[in-house]
Amino acid sequence: MDLEMVLNELSLRIPADNIQAARQRMSDLITTAQTAAELGVNPILRTHSQFYATVLAPDYSLSDWLVDRNVDREKSRFILLSTKTPFLADLQNSEIEDRNLLSDFCFEGESTEGLKIAYLLESLALSIQSEPQWEFSHLVLEATWLEDEETLNSERITVFHASKVEHIQEHTPWIQNRLRTSVRDGIDLWNRRSELFPSLIFCETVNQQLRNLGTGNPILRQAVKRLFELENYCKSWTSGSFNLDQLPSKVTPESESRLQQLKNKLTFICPDGKERIFSLHVRMTPGAWRLHFSVDLEPGKIIIGYIGSKIL
Repeated sequence: MDLEMVLNELSLRIPADNIQAARQRMSDLITTAQTAAELGVNPILRTHSQFYATVLAPDYSLSDWLVDRNVDREKSRFILLSTKTPFLADLQNSEIEDRNLLSDFCFEGESTEGLKIAYLLESLALSIQSEPQWEFSHLVLEATWLEDEETLNSERITVFHASKVEHIQEHTPWIQNRLRTSVRDGIDLWNRRSELFPSLIFCETVNQQLRNLGTGNPILRQAVKRLFELENYCKSWTSGSFNLDQLPSKVTPESESRLQQLKNKLTFICPDGKERIFSLHVRMTPGAWRLHFSVDLEPGKIIIGYIGSKIL
């Protein structure tokens, strides 16, 4: 999935005091986006369906800005050619819809759609410099989602964010790595597994599970992210036993009751011909997806047994 940009709609809620300030805000936003595009970020800016009705200043909307003769034509042209509305244009599928309906992302107590989409697609969030909180290169959100009929989970997550060129410069290593690890779909991920994850060993069952992850499915980037967390851990795990507390995402084993009930479903044949029970797992935020793995090998090697919805 390409690295795109997603506009933080919360940054549009407070108009500028006057038209001149509104022009400057838009100019800064576009310069920031163009700088990211020069580094290889796809010049696509996802935004909400009412984007063109945004009030930039008193009696001055985005539609007015687009035809303002005092605005650089190249900048207005960039907005016309780069914006996709609504946020999920060209990406609609049942998996994304379900995750949207069952989850809520909040920034400082206010629900946000744009920052949520930026996280799910592992994209770059952009903001207009309208308030002090948009002066930071990372934004921390509170994600809450319904995992099943009885379980409500929450987690603090971080989104890469930019409201000025300096933020893009700070994010350059992340952008370069994100582009390097970009995969078109689950098939591409499977085919490149040895290149991207030399320390991870994949059971054959994972092949079909990944093939079900098409372009635009947010689980795809979540899976890549979790796999790299395991890969990076392996690089420093040269001796001793596996330490789940050293991984950035929460790792938990299955409960004894689930192990007894689901032993057969949690058992997979590994490439060495052995059957292993895959109890350890990490979650995909938000939702009920899991990545199950085993550390029943020498230090520095992890076996991936399952990537999919919670096993029931």
